[in-house]
Amino acid sequence: MPLVNRILACAFSSCLLFFSANAVGDENLAEILRNAKWDGIVGTWVDENTNGKSLSSTFSWKIKNRVLENSSRQGKEKEDVSLIGVNAKTGQIFNMSAGSDGGSSLGEWKFSASGEASLGILYTAGTGQEGALSIRYRLVNQDTLEMTVDLPQPITYRLIRAKEKTKQR
Repeated sequence: MPLVNRILACAFSSCLLFFSANAVGDENLAEILRNAKWDGIVGTWVDENTNGKSLSSTFSWKIKNRVLENSSRQGKEKEDVSLIGVNAKTGQIFNMSAGSDGGSSLGEWKFSASGEASLGILYTAGTGQEGALSIRYRLVNQDTLEMTVDLPQPITYRLIRAKEKTKQR
C-alpha cells in the first residue's frame, strides 16, 4: 500500500475513533423519547374512523436508538417519509421530510413537561409555495394518539395503534 494511502487510511480510522468515542456518552434519540415518556410512539398508527384508509403513520427505527423513520400516507394519493434524529452539537431533535407530491420540510420536535410533543416545520409544497406549520401530538394512552394541525381552524385526528397482523402458517 503506498504511503499516501496508509496515511489517509490512518487519518480516516482516527476520525472514526474520535467520532465514535464522542458519540458513546451522548444522549441518543431513544433516551430522549424514553425520558419524555414518548418511546411508545414507535409502531403504526391509523385514523380511528377509517382504520387507516384516510391517514396512517408508521414510526420505526431506521438506525437503532439514533434515527426514527416516519412513513405516512394520506389516502391513496400522498405519501411522506421523514427522518427524525438529534443534532449532536445542539441536542435539537430535527425532522426532515419529503413527499410524493414533491414537497419537503425541515422542523424541530419539542417535548413538554405536560406530556405533549410538538413539531414546528418550515415547508415548501410541491407547487413551490412556502410556509410554516405547527403540529401538536398527545399520547392519550398506549394505543391512542391525538394529532392537531394548528391552522386558523385546527384539524384534529384521533389515531389508534394498528393491530399487529398475525402470521399465517
